[in-house]
Amino acid sequence: MNEWLTERTTRLREFFDLKADAALAAPAAEQFAETAEGLRHFHIEWHVVPAAAAVPLDDAYFARLYPHAPRDFARAREHGPSYRERLTTGHEKFQGRVVGVETTPRYLPENRQFYGTAYGHDPTADPFAAYMGRAGMVNGTRYAHNYLSLREFIRVLNDDWRARRLLPAGYRATVCPPAVFNLVGTVFHPEWSETETLELGFYRDAAGNAICYAVGSNAPGDFSYISEVEGEGEWSLLGFRVALVPE
Repeated sequence: MNEWLTERTTRLREFFDLKADAALAAPAAEQFAETAEGLRHFHIEWHVVPAAAAVPLDDAYFARLYPHAPRDFARAREHGPSYRERLTTGHEKFQGRVVGVETTPRYLPENRQFYGTAYGHDPTADPFAAYMGRAGMVNGTRYAHNYLSLREFIRVLNDDWRARRLLPAGYRATVCPPAVFNLVGTVFHPEWSETETLELGFYRDAAGNAICYAVGSNAPGDFSYISEVEGEGEWSLLGFRVALVPE
């Protein structure tokens, strides 16, 4: 078994108090190890999303990982399912699979910071800067984008990484899904909660439309915040984190 896979699964078993023989995933781990070196520059870290049979998204799960969720978290919303239902259905396709998550971004309010540190004065420090420029995101930050420019960024990124064979077979780059962000942040990266602003995440509905969310922290080490993004003006205030997920 690969060293990273052993470390991740051990931590997950400890966090969720699982037996040693609980099946978390059945990945072909070698393909992720082969791409790890090529993605090192982009700070992509591989993680196992526990299988539903081992870690179901039930009341205990949400109590543990969303302890400071909004009061209407489990209540149906005016134009769609509750946040809890959206997270449950959106997360299903990743359960029992391996995902890659960008680890470095840190953001300051009001679009003052470029990338990665509490100061972030250098616009060339972002490893995705070239892709952002090719997608027309000319200000060099993870802010001031909209749906169309971010969609173009993801298209350019996937096209290039496929051409360079950096993506594992059957995977695509996207914005980090909300429940994946919550899981990886809670178990492996509580320091992400120190970020002063919110991040963008999304799932697709049954019709293939992107339903976008602002996600983040309500307390140190907590990643319970979630709110649907309903207006394009809100997009520019949200940073984003790249993830590699199964298609």
